[in-house]
Parts: sequence; C-alpha cells; structure tokens
Amino acid sequence: MSRHAAVREARPAKSADAALRIDPAICDGVGICAHLASDLITVDSWGYPILRAEPLRSGSERRQAEAAVAACPRKALHITT
Repeated sequence: MSRHAAVREARPAKSADAALRIDPAICDGVGICAHLASDLITVDSWGYPILRAEPLRSGSERRQAEAAVAACPRKALHITT
C-alpha cells in the first residue's frame, strides 16, 4: 500500500447516514444553530434546539449542519457518520 492510499483511507467518508447530533448537557440554548440550519433544527420555548431525527439527505443539508456546528459557541453540535 502506498503512502497516498493510506492517507485516502484515513479520511472520513461522506456517508448518506450522516446526522446532526447535540450534547444537551453542553448546550446553552443560544439558538445560532437554528438560524443557520433552519431545515434541520427548530427551537423549543426556552430556545433549546430540537434536531430532526432523519439523516442528512443532501449537500445543502450537510452544508447547513456544518455551518451550525462551526458556529456553536459551546461546541455542543456534532455531525456523526
């Protein structure tokens, strides 16, 4: 196996089963995520996020999820594969 092949295998694959997840113990309910990923996240009456249960289905949803993860001030959001 070449060195380049090993690097390719080490990269995470973009999976159709990727989903947005939250650690509720860390979240402060700021709500930035709901503004950036409105197709994926709504907020409850206290401003805490409610995530859609389905996996990310399109490139647009993936980009929204990545923007929300990057902007989360408490780093409570994650994309799982």
